[in-house]
Amino acid sequence: MAESVRGIEVQGTEPKQLKLSDGSRLWLEAEPIQRGRVEWMRADADGGRSGAPLSLDEALDLAGDAFASYVAVRTRAEAEWMRVVAEWYREQADELARELAVSER
Repeated sequence: MAESVRGIEVQGTEPKQLKLSDGSRLWLEAEPIQRGRVEWMRADADGGRSGAPLSLDEALDLAGDAFASYVAVRTRAEAEWMRVVAEWYREQADELARELAVSER
């Protein structure tokens, strides 16, 4: 990766994208439809994906010192959100199992 490419500003209404100095964007793909996992991705200036998913270390490197904390916080927030959602699904599954057990008596 080019050493000169670094984060310059956070974009998006929530914000969920980091604009890089070459015009590309860095974001955490939290809707892993095709690959089945949450990954950091990069899109070129025209919006097309520029290659394979990035490791967290690569995303931190691209963000640079000024925006590495954004990448870390975004990653941490997504992980916590996934834990909350997983707990909600676990509670719903437990409730369904209880209802089924009662109805089978």
